[in-house]
Parts: sequence; structure tokens; C-alpha cells
Amino acid sequence: MKRDSWLRKLIEQLITDKPEILHDEEKLSNVITDAINKSLPEASELIYNNLKTNSGDMLEDHRLLRQEFEARLQRRWSKALNLLETLIVLSRESGEEFCEDVFDEDAEIDNLQVSSVIVRLHARACRVAHEVLTLLRAGYADGALARWRTLHEVSTTAFFIAHHGKDLAIRYVEYEDIERYNEMLEYQRSYEKLGYEKLEDEAVQEIIERKEELVKSYGEDFRKEYGWTLGILPKGKRTFKHIEESMDFSHWRTYFKLANNYVHSGPLGTIFPLGSMKHVDHLLPGASNYGLATPGQNTGISLVQITTCLLTIEPTYQRLLAAKVLQLFLYELCSEFVDTQEDIENEEKELRKREEAIVE
Repeated sequence: MKRDSWLRKLIEQLITDKPEILHDEEKLSNVITDAINKSLPEASELIYNNLKTNSGDMLEDHRLLRQEFEARLQRRWSKALNLLETLIVLSRESGEEFCEDVFDEDAEIDNLQVSSVIVRLHARACRVAHEVLTLLRAGYADGALARWRTLHEVSTTAFFIAHHGKDLAIRYVEYEDIERYNEMLEYQRSYEKLGYEKLEDEAVQEIIERKEELVKSYGEDFRKEYGWTLGILPKGKRTFKHIEESMDFSHWRTYFKLANNYVHSGPLGTIFPLGSMKHVDHLLPGASNYGLATPGQNTGISLVQITTCLLTIEPTYQRLLAAKVLQLFLYELCSEFVDTQEDIENEEKELRKREEAIVE
């Protein structure tokens, strides 16, 4: 069916049946509007069925293009991406060995509560690093940097808890019930519009009672955002930014704010995606082989940071040696990511010079 032929035929039929409307502009406009409104359901159904029938071929074409793109990206970034994957695997294995040694039934643990929390944070960090690697291999630098932001938060939090010890580790774990209470309130406000079922009164009461128990134990401020930092950070400064500052990680704030651009809907993240060179004026609706350096090296750094934090809670010669090996891999990883991005930029500059010379 030719585009809009269904609408044209419908309007022609209406005019044939009522030729007098041609002399009345308002009536003609109303007839056309009414025809469009009545025909939209039928037309959309026709287009939907046609697209569904042919979607297999369409998707196959797009998947082939994506496979070819990702193969080229892998060739270009292979050294850097392989080093990042190596770091992730080594970090995971370090965490697994730490758990086997430290949580052995016969092991004597000085920092059980701290170790338990840092192990969980480290496991999450490894998971997020895998997500970053997947996004980088697919050419999504913005998404990778957004996920690095989470990794940075996890790593910084791990250092904060490790530094302040057992009592803070316990409060961090117990704060889960405050978050559960806050989520329950949000659910209660919106479950009807979402089409979900109401929570059982018994479950709600249990959550409320646990919240009240914690508030009674720690004070009203505990239920506020970052309330688990109570007793460490002063009132009015209980934020992630102040956790960063207390751990001397505030120099990462520049990258953190950069990552925020690709988490939120502001103009900077919309107009200047990481995958586009600033002098290239075009929209980027999908993947790019450019811009991987910042999220790549940042992910390596944060992952090594939290793995080192874990390995030094209960330090042994073997764990300190593993931490040093990770540092050596990290130095090479950062160099590879930066060098590869610079190669792309230099190639682009040469291409622009040749194009300008041809024009002249």
C-alpha cells in the first residue's frame, strides 16, 4: 500500500458522497479531521501487522551490521579491553580466595563485620565492572561511564567503612531496613496506578516496627539519607560528596560530575555524548568506537582500589603481592586506553586535513 493512499481514498469517497462540503472550508476541515481519527486504528493495525511480518529480516540486517561494528571495535581496542577483562577476572579470583581463607570455620577474624560488608561491596563492584566491559565492547561509552559512577560510589564506600570499622559496618547493614521502609512508603503511594496489589498490613507493620526500633536505637537522624554515617559525618554533611572528601577521594568529583551528565537528562549529556568528537556535528543514536578511554581506565582504577581495600583488611604477604600485581596491570591498562583513543583522534585529524586539501 502506498503511503497515505488509504487516507486519500477515504477522503475522496467522502467528497463524492457529499460534494457540497467542497464549498464550506469549515465543514471540509471537520470531515478530513473526522476521517483521519476514524482511520487511525485501521491504518496503525495495518502498519503493525506489516512490520511484525517483516521484522525478522529487518532485525537480521541490523544484527549483522552490529556484529561487523563490534568486530571492528574489538580489533581497535583489543589490548585495552583484554587488560580490563584480565583485571576483572583477577579481582574476582582475589575476592573468592579471600572468602575461602577468611571465612573458613577455623579462621580467626579480627574484623568480621567489616570483612563481611567489604566482601559484598567487592562482589557488587566486580559485577558492575563486568557491565562496563559489556557496554564498552558494544561501543556505548556514555552508559559505561554511568555504570563507572556506581563503581566509584561502591569503592569509596568500601574504603569509608574499612577506615571507620565495626560499628559503622553494622550501621551500614542495618540501614537496609530504613531503605526498605522508604521504598514501602513509595510503593504505598503508587501501587494502584502501577496496577499492583496492596501490601499486606502485617508486612507493612513489620517494616514500620523495624524502622522505629532503629530510630529508637540510633536517633531520628538515622532514618534520613546517609543516616548510617551518623556519628562519623557531622549533621548537614552526610552525603556521598562528604564521604569522598573524608577519604581524600574528592579529586574524582570531576569525573563523577561528568558521569552525571550521562545519567540525567541535562543538555550537556544530550548534546555532547562521549562517543562523538566535539568538532564532529552529528547525532549519535547508537554505538561509537570513540570515547572508551575515560570509562575504561576509570573502571580499572576503581576496581583495583576496592580489591586492594579488600585484600588489606586482613593483610598477608600473598594478598599484598596480589594487590601489587593488579597495580602493574592497571598501569598498562590506562596507557592502552589513552593511546588507542589518541590514535583515533590523530587519524581523524589526518582525514580532515586531506578533505580540506581536496576542497582547496
